[in-house]
Amino acid sequence: MIIPNGYIRFNKSTEATTNGDGYFVVAPGAWGEAIECQYLPSINLQARSQGEATTSHAYTVYVEQMIKLPSEVVKLYDRDNNEIGQFSVRSYEQLDAVCQTKIVL
Repeated sequence: MIIPNGYIRFNKSTEATTNGDGYFVVAPGAWGEAIECQYLPSINLQARSQGEATTSHAYTVYVEQMIKLPSEVVKLYDRDNNEIGQFSVRSYEQLDAVCQTKIVL
C-alpha cells in the first residue's frame, strides 16, 4: 500500500523528426493519463562532476499497479498537480510481493 503524494505521466509519442541542423528531435507527444504514485526525493550533496561539487537529484516513485513501462520519459507532478519536472527513467522494477512498480528517475 502506498500513500499517494503525486502523479506520474508517461510520454506516448514514438515519432521523431529532424531539426534544421539534421539532429533527431522527439516530437512533442501526448502525455498519458495521470497515475497516482508515491514519490521520494533523494538529494546527494556530495556528488562530483569533473572534480567540481554538484548536487545530484533523483526520485524514487512507487505505483500501486504492476505496469509495463510504456516510455522512458515521464513527467512527475505533486499532489496539487504542479509539475515537478520531466525526467528520464533510470531503472524500474516490478515488486511482485506487494503488486507495485518501483521507478527510479
